[in-house]
Amino acid sequence: MKCNIIRDLLPLYCDKLTSQDSNEEIEKHLHECGECNAVYESMNKKEDIIKAPDKDVKPLKKVKKRTKLKIIATVLGTAVVLFGVFMFVFWGVIPISSDKLHYTVKAREVKRYTVYGTDENGNNYQKDISDFMDNFYPVPDNAEVRTERELWLDFTADCSCITHRVKREIEDHIMEDGKHHDLIFHDELWIYPVLRIPFDDRGEHPNQYSWGYINVKEGDTLTIHYRDKTETLDLWELYQKTVEN
Repeated sequence: MKCNIIRDLLPLYCDKLTSQDSNEEIEKHLHECGECNAVYESMNKKEDIIKAPDKDVKPLKKVKKRTKLKIIATVLGTAVVLFGVFMFVFWGVIPISSDKLHYTVKAREVKRYTVYGTDENGNNYQKDISDFMDNFYPVPDNAEVRTERELWLDFTADCSCITHRVKREIEDHIMEDGKHHDLIFHDELWIYPVLRIPFDDRGEHPNQYSWGYINVKEGDTLTIHYRDKTETLDLWELYQKTVEN
């Protein structure tokens, strides 16, 4: 067979689409013709190059998948670290040390108003308003006015800014007559040193905090949680020393 015919059949021969008789003639010609044999070898090499990537597809997919997981893990890890830094620096995580927090105990006079009236259903009511709230509730001219002395604790910290958290547990105490109940407060206070958040107005003295009590009862307590220790104050004892004297 002529070389032109063999070379036209070679693509079919490489794809194994030729008949047995044709295969015999092609192979006989390739054995005798070096040029056609070179063309055949070249076609075989191209087949190998085309088929080779198929073997590497799965490993490449695994590498890409691992790379994506590493990127996702890095992004999430960075986000967690930044969130932790934000919480620690701006929100407060560790309470302030006892040597960095100072407080004074004092009595503060507060005006309170007792307002009597009748609601829309015709029921009589009594409402107590402190001087902190008289801007929100108009006080009638006939309201009873009294001055009460409250116990206040003013905290000052050796840092630029502080934030706080308060937890209150209420104990229902039955009086000696067995009929009347009284509520005893057990408060817990955490104060954290933080940086001032930009564009956040925390007042003129962001390193100060006040906490007050009125009608303190025997058994009321305030527990202050420092970084290095815990201090429990007997509010009734402080009230007697500070307010009643």
